[in-house]
Amino acid sequence: MMMSSVRTAPGVVARHVGGETVLVPTRADVAHFDRVFVLSRVGAFLWPLIDGTRNRDELCRLLRDRYAVPADADVGKDVDAFLAALDERGLLTS
Repeated sequence: MMMSSVRTAPGVVARHVGGETVLVPTRADVAHFDRVFVLSRVGAFLWPLIDGTRNRDELCRLLRDRYAVPADADVGKDVDAFLAALDERGLLTS
């Protein structure tokens, strides 16, 4: 999947609402303007880290550290799926 650094697309803001993290596109060309995206707890952890300074492997390492994931567990598939879902919705840029 994405090995280079990616960052969140301009015009997408994260808001904490009712105990959940919601992504809201604020520009019509980012995604459907009438849509919001609710992140899982892990997604909410990763979202602010997708800032263009970290690649996929670094995101995996930070995820392992934060949630004490055993070294032999494959978090890469989950990170890849999360990044792919964000990318499909126009919420990432390279």
